[in-house]
Amino acid sequence: MKGKIKHEYLNSSATLQVKRAARATVNASPEPVVKNRTLTVTGKLTRADWARRAYSAYGGKAARLEFRKAGTTAWTAVKTVRANSSGSLKTTVKATADGYWRWMFGQTTTTGGATSAADYVDVK
Repeated sequence: MKGKIKHEYLNSSATLQVKRAARATVNASPEPVVKNRTLTVTGKLTRADWARRAYSAYGGKAARLEFRKAGTTAWTAVKTVRANSSGSLKTTVKATADGYWRWMFGQTTTTGGATSAADYVDVK
């Protein structure tokens, strides 16, 4: 069968679901922060808007705030926050140790999951 490709798999009745891509951002402040003081962690959830060919706010969805203490590899869930209508996330936590903060959004039936980059905070 030189030069021809066999397409038997195209005869399947299987369906394929395509999910929109999602993005999450994070910012923890103030940096540095005094030990046991309040740290504000913000972020934004967006997802692909195929009609606009851009990322748009993804409001009303829950995202989990996670913390990883400096010098470790394990992430710990801290709390879950629901994004407002513009996709913004905001919460406060007590700063107890140097470490990294991130938002994690799990996938839905129409949108894939997203994890923000980590934001390192120095606790003095």
